[in-house]
Amino acid sequence: MTNKRPQLNIKLISLGAIIPRLHYGIDICNWWTTWGEKDLEKGVYLYPIRVGWQTVLEINNKNFYTQVLEGNEKHEHYSGYRCQVGLKFSDIEEAPSPAITSLYRRVCQNNNTNFSGPQVLGWDDPYMLEQSLTDIEFRPFLIKIDKYNIYITALGCPSTGNADEVEARVGYTAMFTGEHLGKRAIYIQQIDLDGCHIEIYQDGVSKYHYTGTTPNEVWKASKKLKKFCETELFGLEHPLTHQVLSAQQIPK
Repeated sequence: MTNKRPQLNIKLISLGAIIPRLHYGIDICNWWTTWGEKDLEKGVYLYPIRVGWQTVLEINNKNFYTQVLEGNEKHEHYSGYRCQVGLKFSDIEEAPSPAITSLYRRVCQNNNTNFSGPQVLGWDDPYMLEQSLTDIEFRPFLIKIDKYNIYITALGCPSTGNADEVEARVGYTAMFTGEHLGKRAIYIQQIDLDGCHIEIYQDGVSKYHYTGTTPNEVWKASKKLKKFCETELFGLEHPLTHQVLSAQQIPK
C-alpha cells in the first residue's frame, strides 16, 4: 500500500542560531548537510542545521510546529527534532521524519501517512535554504578524497610576509571521520603559526596530537593513512578549495 502524502503548507517561524562549538566543532557532520545534487568529488557547499530553526505545518486545521534542538536521547551534542501541536509533543528524535510522523499519527489517528522531515522543515525550499545561510561568517564545504568526506571549516588568512601556500593559511582547518585502532575517530587538521597539526578525537575526547612543519610531515609523524601524501587530506590541492580561496577577499 502506498503511503499518502498530504499537500503541505509550511511556513518558517524562526531562523534559529549558529552555535560555533557545534557548527564548527568536532561534530560538524551532524550540523551541516547537503541538498540537491551531490557530486562530492567535485565538492559541495553545505547548509546549516540551525539550533532553534522552526517551521509550522498547517494541516487538518491544526498547526504542527517542528523545531531543531541541541541534543537527542543518544547524543547530547547532536541535533534533535521535536514536533508540537497544542499541548502535545513528540519525543525528541534523532531525525525530523519520526518526530512529525509520530505526532501526526497520534493526534489525527492516521497510521497511513508518513512525512518527510526535511520537507516539513523547509529544506527542499530554495528560499528557506537561502534563509538558513543568514549571518554565516564562513560557509563550510565538503570534498571527497578517496573514501573520506573532508569538511573544510576554516580557510584562515595569510601570515605576514610569507607567500608559502601552506604557511599562508594560518587558521586553516579541515576534518574528517575515519578509524583509529578499529574504532570511529575524528581527525582534525589545522595550520597555525607553530606549524601543522593533526588531532584525533574518539568519544568526544582528544586522544592523540601530532605536529609537523608541513602537512606531509605531520602525516608522516602520525604514521596514519600512509597512502596519502602532501596536502591531499588537508584538501589544500582540491579545485574547490582553490576556487574558494581565489574568491575570498583577504586584507593584505
